Amino acid sequence: MKITKLMDEYYKGLLLTPAIYHSLDLGIHVELGEDIYQFNEDGKLNMKRFHSVYNHVAEIFPLLFKKDDDVILIANSYPSDSSKTVYPNFFQRYVKVQQKRYSLRMHEFIWQFDEEDICIQQIELLCNVSELKLEYLLKSLIHKDFGSLKPQLRRKYCIYPPDIFFINVRTKCIFHIYDDRGCEIMNTDVKLHKQLVESLKEWEKVEILDINNGERF
Repeated sequence: MKITKLMDEYYKGLLLTPAIYHSLDLGIHVELGEDIYQFNEDGKLNMKRFHSVYNHVAEIFPLLFKKDDDVILIANSYPSDSSKTVYPNFFQRYVKVQQKRYSLRMHEFIWQFDEEDICIQQIELLCNVSELKLEYLLKSLIHKDFGSLKPQLRRKYCIYPPDIFFINVRTKCIFHIYDDRGCEIMNTDVKLHKQLVESLKEWEKVEILDINNGERF
């Protein structure tokens, strides 16, 4: 299934951008890091925080994806020069089956952000969860704002670091880690939404978005 068809059918034709969470009826926002500051008193990175985030994300991901699920992996790049194509290195580094490169799709569109028109080059890959070097990919998303931490996604010639979205083909659920501070879970299935809320209700700092019931808390 192509991402444009999936978004048209299940997500009101919305474009897959970092702001999509606020335009949906059902969603869950999870703050990460347990209020541990990113830096120690000596100015060095506080790895206790990052290990906490790694563990939290490792707990959340299996709630959304089984190992044998097919997933649409979306990579958004934000080129500083829209006439040039830039590629984040997620494919070479984080996909085990290199033959999958022949199935990559790329298209461009304009995203209006803070009254500014930003070009997005969106790469789409259909694969299986088992075909991903998942631990490294998730860590690279957590490391987004901290260039000294490895692994990293390439951001050369871009005005922003790339964004990665995971879409479960089976459930149509979307998962987005925006950086070490948090992640967003989006779906259109009320039953699945309630199951996820039940699984995450004991977590601290979880925002539940449920417009269908007139609730946002």
